[in-house]
Amino acid sequence: MLNSPLISAVNHLLQTESWAREALAPHAGKSARLSLPPVDLDITVLPDGRLDAAEGVPETRIRATPSALVKSLGGEMAEIGIEGDVAFAKTLSFLLRNLRWDYEADLARLTGDVLAHRFAGAASTLFSWQKKAAWNLLGNFAEYWTEERPLLAKSGDISKFLGDVDAIRDDAARIEKRIEKLEGRS
Repeated sequence: MLNSPLISAVNHLLQTESWAREALAPHAGKSARLSLPPVDLDITVLPDGRLDAAEGVPETRIRATPSALVKSLGGEMAEIGIEGDVAFAKTLSFLLRNLRWDYEADLARLTGDVLAHRFAGAASTLFSWQKKAAWNLLGNFAEYWTEERPLLAKSGDISKFLGDVDAIRDDAARIEKRIEKLEGRS
């Protein structure tokens, strides 16, 4: 259902980025399913490096959870499941991370350069404000859950706990050695 519009959008991005088409061209004929529940996108690579809808069952599958998407947007490494051709999956992953839409250039064709530039600046300011607000909100929730309603452990408490566990393990090993030594004398 969503395959065709998504593939058209990606092909629009690929049209302006020759490096991306060149990266995909060696994988011509290969197909993949990109899964980000509830959406599955089945694609196949054309000889010119563009994409088309895959027919049949794709041989490569890339699965990500919504939390992995949030982490990757925040710049963190995300847990992504890969089955099938790993080199092809790495190429797709690289393209998904680095392919960018030049919306200002597309908008300039409709409205002119000046209006497109001003709109892009305003949109950039809005999105950076929203991203900052979202991170602040997450930080506030984390602080609330560690300080006010201790649902999460503080990193210092976790480090102390792990140090205590290591000390107890070492003490138990020393006691065990002493017991073995005393049993050997009897």
